Amino acid sequence: MIAPVVPLPRSRFDIELATPADDQELRALLRRNPIPGSISVTFEREPDFFASCRIRGDFFQVGIGRDRKTGRITGLGTRSIAPAFVNGEPMPLGYLADLRLEPEYRGGTLITRGYRFLKALHEDGRTRLYTTMIFAGNSVALKTIASGRAGLPTYHDMGALYSPGINIRRTKPAVAAACDILRGSYELLPEIVDCLNRNNARRQFAPMHTISMFRKQWRGFGVENFYVAVRDSRVVGVLGCWNQSSFKQTRVVGYALPLRWLVPFANALRPLTGAPRFPRPGEELAYFYISFIAVDNDDLRTFRALLRTAYNDAICTRYLYAILALHERDPLLPVLREYSLTPFSGRLFCVTFDGGKNLFWKLDGRVPYLEAATF
Repeated sequence: MIAPVVPLPRSRFDIELATPADDQELRALLRRNPIPGSISVTFEREPDFFASCRIRGDFFQVGIGRDRKTGRITGLGTRSIAPAFVNGEPMPLGYLADLRLEPEYRGGTLITRGYRFLKALHEDGRTRLYTTMIFAGNSVALKTIASGRAGLPTYHDMGALYSPGINIRRTKPAVAAACDILRGSYELLPEIVDCLNRNNARRQFAPMHTISMFRKQWRGFGVENFYVAVRDSRVVGVLGCWNQSSFKQTRVVGYALPLRWLVPFANALRPLTGAPRFPRPGEELAYFYISFIAVDNDDLRTFRALLRTAYNDAICTRYLYAILALHERDPLLPVLREYSLTPFSGRLFCVTFDGGKNLFWKLDGRVPYLEAATF
């Protein structure tokens, strides 16, 4: 007797690539799903989700889960690929970001199915490795996707990534560093790009740049936003100040205890302390990114002079914070102690499927670097 074949029920969800027709719903999903922590925030992408993804590279994909019954998008994640330095050599490097899942769909199989979909995308062979950053307060993500669960790619912990907000308070004394600090220009751009690439090659996962990227790819960033250290007619260090509020926003949703009780008192004392005011729930943060950090020989004096000049120029503007990212082993990190900081951090992971594990185990000891502006 032949046993009858019982067809398996079709899944309630479709996992597929989003299209521009999904843009409005994707932006709404980001607004509804804050990143937890002592300060809960939403990372928003108004007015165009897809346009905001382009700062991570020319190639990106947006994966979504869709409820068949309602047609509603239940979750999303992005995959982007751009040239970066791995062991000092330029190669395509992937970046995984924007993982969100509506609360009522958590705890099921959607995460596993989503990663199965990602693995199928990965088979295009565009990259062997990915990086991703999980914020320290996101305990759910740290306990699930980064825990080595069956069916998920391997998340290799690469250490802490500090991404504090430098509180824009009062003017600080200028720093002498035996160099001139200039603003960027198209005349200096070739030397700026050379400085970025020779120093990024000393870092693990740092982006590789071309002149054309600074002419068209970095939305909202112009060459005049660079601060350039010049010594003996040579560019020896750079950093950029990047305001992305026209296409990316961070909004405060709420404060966990004890901050919830402390914030009103801290704000009341602000006129005396000069500290930036804690935003009210629902308020957008006023900040810019310190990006494109590169300093020859990791010279602390040069970095101090660049950062101090950028900081002082932000005094009496609308900005409350300047946000940057440095790895826990970065030799430039001690300079941040000279500033009042609003702490924020996460864990950096290198993500591999089977085909990338050999390359991962060959990674040398270079200090990782990721651009905070592309989180």
